[in-house]
Amino acid sequence: MGPLRQRQRLIDACISALHIHGPSRTTVAKVVGFAKMSPGIVRFYFDSKAAMLVASLQHLATEFEEQVLVPVAKLKATPVAALRLMVDLFLDPDIASPRKVSVWYAFWGEASSRQEYYDICGQKDESFAILVHELIAALIDESRLTQLDADGIALGLIGALEILWQDIAFQAERDIDRPAAKRRCMAFLNSVFPGRFDLDVAAGSTIGGAPTVPNAPASAPGALPAWTYDDAGIFAMERESLFHGAWAVVGHESQIPHAGDFLTVDVGVERVLVTRDASGRVHALRNSCPESPHALQVERTGRFEQTISCKRHGLQFSLAGVHTAGAGRADLQALDLRSVGGLLFVRAPPAHGVATAHASAEPDAWFDTPPPAGLMMLGAPLEICVAADWKILIEQWLEASPVSSAVESSPFASSRVGFDSLVWDERVVREGWSAARYRRLVACLPEVSWRRRFIAPNQLIETRPDGLSVLQVLPVAAGRSCVRRLDYSVMPPDDSARATLYLARRLGPYVRNSTLALAESLQQGLVEFGYEAAGERVAPALAWFHRLVAGRVPALLIERSSRAR
Repeated sequence: MGPLRQRQRLIDACISALHIHGPSRTTVAKVVGFAKMSPGIVRFYFDSKAAMLVASLQHLATEFEEQVLVPVAKLKATPVAALRLMVDLFLDPDIASPRKVSVWYAFWGEASSRQEYYDICGQKDESFAILVHELIAALIDESRLTQLDADGIALGLIGALEILWQDIAFQAERDIDRPAAKRRCMAFLNSVFPGRFDLDVAAGSTIGGAPTVPNAPASAPGALPAWTYDDAGIFAMERESLFHGAWAVVGHESQIPHAGDFLTVDVGVERVLVTRDASGRVHALRNSCPESPHALQVERTGRFEQTISCKRHGLQFSLAGVHTAGAGRADLQALDLRSVGGLLFVRAPPAHGVATAHASAEPDAWFDTPPPAGLMMLGAPLEICVAADWKILIEQWLEASPVSSAVESSPFASSRVGFDSLVWDERVVREGWSAARYRRLVACLPEVSWRRRFIAPNQLIETRPDGLSVLQVLPVAAGRSCVRRLDYSVMPPDDSARATLYLARRLGPYVRNSTLALAESLQQGLVEFGYEAAGERVAPALAWFHRLVAGRVPALLIERSSRAR
């Protein structure tokens, strides 16, 4: 272990000791106990215990400057995006962990250490206050709300953040509701600047062929920083801001043709149970017992006799999710459901009083023509685990589209770009045995364009002469994902239909072994070797995607090679 790493290990251990014991009761013995190092090594790096304590506080001050002040200051030209990012970073678990926050307050609150706090952190606090004031003043000018007082609003925001930090200092990490804390700050800002900080993101306008996201920087990053592809904090933000509340395809009505039929699916952020009741109505329910969070049904498909049951707790529910014991007992959580030409879209409804980033998007708006009639599922869903972040796979999908290969100044003759979807038509390549054989097999079918619709954040729907396929990239963990493919055919389910589907998969790049292997190789290059994409010229579809995700997760804009753990 090198000298710098040994010194940092002692500082980390000192922060842990300060968190538990405070400055006055932290001893060298307690620090080396946390660090699992010998007491003598402390003298090699620090002249005294006091010097080690000061170095630990300096480390936190420097970390705050590098990971909060510097990234936010880079976005001063776009004050809304800067303030969003500031709130995200100020309440990020890497900065605002109970362990670190308690150290700030320990130095500030203990009389013998207060001078060290002022000497080290006074400039940091002043710089933060100045930056917040500058952003609020710029937003007042931009919004032409000259009657507002920048000093008062800045003080109110800083006070809200400080109170939230105090709450964090006295809680265990598992009890901290960070999304709720961020929403409270956004609610304060939105009450002062109505419409600028809504959690609901309205449809953006289009400039130069790439849609802009409200409150996002004027120019999207050429490539997202490498660290954002394997970071637990970013992963949690993406789940909250991009996936929760997003519509997801869970199946097709043809999969549940009779009363009592059901299907289950995990969409990454929700377990879904879809049923058909005796009247023929389709319901989408959370596949979770209301008594404890276990799945009520683990089989993918099947049929309920009359009720949905939890054998563990002896509960019974109707096929619509209503508890059979009547009022006063918890029903199954109903999910929002839409059917577009038989294709079933589901999302979790927003919490009471909380808008979602996807509230304005409805699935039927993504289709100028409905999915083909007569679709039947062909085979079981294809699911492949991939050691790569979900964003890498989406970027590969969009890079392979003809929209991406067009130069930015050219009109997209066969594509449409919207706020949360991108659609393009594509002819099957004429050369090769697979293309020739595919055309021969579908010659008897009505002519249908080979159309692909990418629906943010993670789905692609492909309509072909032989049927329809849904491809999804499900977030599993930071740096890991699952690719799922659902295939539906208008052809009778025989060998000819299966051969046609096989050829269709060969003619699309999305689940090829080479594509998935490339995604894993890119993940390794970004994370293990620290490579960064040049990003000098970004394809239009990728610029659109980067702008969209960065508008909802501003922390993706931070440029640094690594993140403190």
